[in-house]
Amino acid sequence: MELQVRIAYETAEMLELLKEYYQEHNEINFTKGEVLSKAILDTYDTWKETDWNKILNLPITLDKEYEISSGALRPKFQISKNIEPKIEELKKMIQKSVNTNYVTIGSAIKFVLRLAIYEFQNKNDISVETVIFEILDSFDQKDISAETKNVLKEFVNEIMIKLEVNDLL
Repeated sequence: MELQVRIAYETAEMLELLKEYYQEHNEINFTKGEVLSKAILDTYDTWKETDWNKILNLPITLDKEYEISSGALRPKFQISKNIEPKIEELKKMIQKSVNTNYVTIGSAIKFVLRLAIYEFQNKNDISVETVIFEILDSFDQKDISAETKNVLKEFVNEIMIKLEVNDLL
């Protein structure tokens, strides 16, 4: 299904940011329709708990200025048939939450893209490695002897090697 919609400049920038993010993390190229579909599917489980009144105030960072052409403000999205009802569902949820009579598809896209960006920018990637090195850094900042710090570093290095050898990292 083809969906052509008018979007705001900020929405076009968010679309470009998500496209870059998805391509970088999946190592494949994405069309704008695929970016929209992925954003919808990635955030769908959180829609019911989302306070749509606050979405536009969520802090997100656009890392750079994107060069947006006038044609990019009227994109044509190729989306699958199972995405279309989700867009309608999203529009109804936003409409009810924001207490308005009508929500455009362009507005719904802006809301879902902002939510997807917020989620990936605020995701805490906690790993065993991160935890171990954070603890080691905290010991490094304490007033302990250099000998103790070296023993701790050797200990951490041995743990990391064992974890890696056993495919636990």
